[in-house]
Amino acid sequence: MEHKIKILKSKFLLAIVGITLLAAGCGGGTAARQNKPITLTFWDPFMDTQSLQPLLDAYRQQHPNVTIVYTKKDINTYNQDLLNALAAGTGPDIFSINNAWLPQYMDKATTAPASVFTYTDFKNAFVDTVVNDFTVNQKIYGVAMSVDSLALYYNKDLLGSAGIATPPKTWAELSADVQKLKRKNTQGYFTVSGAALGTNANINRAVDILYLMMLQQGTVPASGDGRPTFADTVQQNGNLVSPGVNALSFYTSFANPASPNYNWNMNSDYSTDAFANGRAAFLYSYSYTRQTIDQKSPNLNYDVAPVPQPNLDQPAVNFSNYWGQVVSKQSQNPAAAWDFLKFLTSKDSLDKYYAQNKVPSSRRDLIELQIPDPDIGVFANANLTAKSFYRSDQASVDDIFGRAIDNVILRGLSPQDALSQAEQQVGALQQGSQ
Repeated sequence: MEHKIKILKSKFLLAIVGITLLAAGCGGGTAARQNKPITLTFWDPFMDTQSLQPLLDAYRQQHPNVTIVYTKKDINTYNQDLLNALAAGTGPDIFSINNAWLPQYMDKATTAPASVFTYTDFKNAFVDTVVNDFTVNQKIYGVAMSVDSLALYYNKDLLGSAGIATPPKTWAELSADVQKLKRKNTQGYFTVSGAALGTNANINRAVDILYLMMLQQGTVPASGDGRPTFADTVQQNGNLVSPGVNALSFYTSFANPASPNYNWNMNSDYSTDAFANGRAAFLYSYSYTRQTIDQKSPNLNYDVAPVPQPNLDQPAVNFSNYWGQVVSKQSQNPAAAWDFLKFLTSKDSLDKYYAQNKVPSSRRDLIELQIPDPDIGVFANANLTAKSFYRSDQASVDDIFGRAIDNVILRGLSPQDALSQAEQQVGALQQGSQ
C-alpha cells in the first residue's frame, strides 16, 4: 500500500512539472521561439521592402515559425490611415511613428517586457533622444532603427568666393558670414542669400530650425507640471532673459529688413531649391536632403558641417526628427513582436542595415564607426547631443510655431508677443486633449 502511494505521488509531481514547463514555454519573450505559426504585420511609410528584406530573412532563419508581413504606406495619409485601422481593430502588430507622436499613440501601444529590454540596457544602447522620446517612467514604448538630426549644408564655392575658409561654428560667425555672402538686385530680390532662414512658408522644416535654436538658447519647453514655458524668462549671467524670445528674434532676423542679417524674404525660392541652385550658401536640414540636392544639382560643390551653436563654451545642442517602431496593444503576439524589434535594432542587425542604407545610427555603439563617413558622419555625431521635446499633437504645435514666425515677419508682432501667443495656444491645445 505504501509503495502504491509513493508511485501516485511521483506521477502527481511529474504532472505538475509537465504543466509548469508547458506554461513557461507559452509566455514572455519565448513566444517567437515556439513552433506555433505566428504572422506579424508591420507598417512604415519610408522603408522600402528591398532594404528591409535581408533583416526579415535573417529573423525568419532564426524563427522559422514567424512570418513578418511588411507594408510600406503612403506618408501623405499614413497617420490617419493608421488611426482608422486601429480604431477598427484591423491595425498592424508593429507600426512606425514619428518621435513626437508618442503622446498620441501611448494608449495604443504596449510596452516592452523586461525579458526583452530592461530600461538600463535600453538606456545604454540608444542615444539620449530615443530614450527620452520612447520611454515614460522607465517603461519602453518603442525603438528606433535610425535617428536624424539637423546639420548645416554649405556651398563651398560661394564661401570660397567670399573669402570664407570654413563654415561657421557660432551664431556670431553665421551672422558675419551671411553679411559677406548676400547679394541683392535693384528689385529687392536676393540673387544670393547667405542662409535660408527667417521665414516659414518657403523654408523646409522651418519650425524644426526654430526648435533647435530655442533649445540651444536654453529654452525649457514645459514646467514640471506640463505647463508650456516657451516664453518664460530666466536668470542668465545675472540678467533676466527669455531664451525662447532670443531664439525667435535671431531666427526671424534673417528675414527682417531692419536687421544686418537680412538676406531672405517671401520672394526667395524654396530653401532646398535655392541651395541646390547655388542661390543660398547655407541650408539647415537633415541627412535625407543630400539625395534631393544630388538629384537636383549633381555637380554642386557642397559639404555638411555641424549646426552653429550660440556659445562654444557650452555643451552642443542639436535637434532630432526621426521615426521609431512600436507594438500595438491589439497585437495577438506582443511578445513575438517585441522579440522581432529587439532583433531589428540589435548592433549586428543595424550594422548590416547601415552598410546597405546610409542613415545615421540610433545606437551609441555604432556611431563611432559612422563619424568618419563623409555622407552621414556629421549627422551621426549630432545624434549624441540631439534633443526633442514633448508635443501633445505634433502637427498642431508645429502649425502654432509656424504662425509665430509669420506673426513676426508678416504681421509685425514683436518676438515676445508672438511667442507668448504661441505659448498660450499650446497650453489651450494640451488642455483640450486631456
